[in-house]
Amino acid sequence: MKKTMLGALMLGLTFLQSASAQAPDPATNFPDRPIHLLVGSPPGASTDTYARIVADALGKVLGQNVVVENRTGASGLVATNAMLSTAPDGYTIQLVYTSYALAPSLYKSLNYDPATDIAGLTMVVQSPLTLVASQTSSIKSLEDLVALSRERSLNYSSAGVGSGGHLTAEMLRLAADMEMVHVPYRGAAPAAAAVAANDVDFALVSQVTAKELMDAGKLRPIAVTSSTRTPMLPDVPTMQELGLKEYEFYNWFGIVAPAKTPPAIVEKLSKSIAQVLEQDDVRQRLSNDGSDVVSTSPAEFDRFLAEEIKKSNELVQRIGLKQE
Repeated sequence: MKKTMLGALMLGLTFLQSASAQAPDPATNFPDRPIHLLVGSPPGASTDTYARIVADALGKVLGQNVVVENRTGASGLVATNAMLSTAPDGYTIQLVYTSYALAPSLYKSLNYDPATDIAGLTMVVQSPLTLVASQTSSIKSLEDLVALSRERSLNYSSAGVGSGGHLTAEMLRLAADMEMVHVPYRGAAPAAAAVAANDVDFALVSQVTAKELMDAGKLRPIAVTSSTRTPMLPDVPTMQELGLKEYEFYNWFGIVAPAKTPPAIVEKLSKSIAQVLEQDDVRQRLSNDGSDVVSTSPAEFDRFLAEEIKKSNELVQRIGLKQE
């Protein structure tokens, strides 16, 4: 009887080993249909632009179309929830950006846990912002801006609550002990236009937006938020140069997938995107606005996201933003 049971056990183990050996690698035939890359911003926004540049090249690397879908609303939450409602098979992924890390701090109840439900694939780009005032205003330096805030409360524009322009202005308020009021607009372009028209005192905008309006004689650059000067605006000092020693900020953009996506598919997607980011024409198109192309491993991007969520929570507490 014991020999019979032992034989049956060995046979069962042999079968399991054989089945395991024959189990197909889920990445072998991946992808065999189009991949959908969700974006939480409307067409024309930076996120959408980056997504389309990457999607076009990634489709050629993978041999399948990568279709960009705009799912706007709630600072990217609509897109994230749409991604998580699909099967975790690598066929629906999302390009997220700075505000993604704020969601756990800004919303009392999320439909997902960013620590356990999301898997990072790679960062794509990061870019500092530029502090600007109207070319016709009396603000010609950070010192002028701070001095004016001692006389009256300042107004600043941004693309909305949780945007890079909002966060960096609040960081400035805290760092320089200034009085200011946030005036949110529906997008970065109208926020920058409001500064040019003297409807608000200042804003922090992308380098390319700053340069375009500088060249048009409408905006005056004051400082950039990076730790070193940038090639696009080499004559513009950093906040740190102007005395705010701890001040540093970058808008970032990266790609994520549902956490239960098979590791082999996560690896294939990450390596394929890394291959795309090495292409000279892609790097040039992604960096035309002054952004730096940054490729990371899934593990590196996971760690980055966890740290950004922690830092964002600390900033939200300091700013005093209320949860929705």
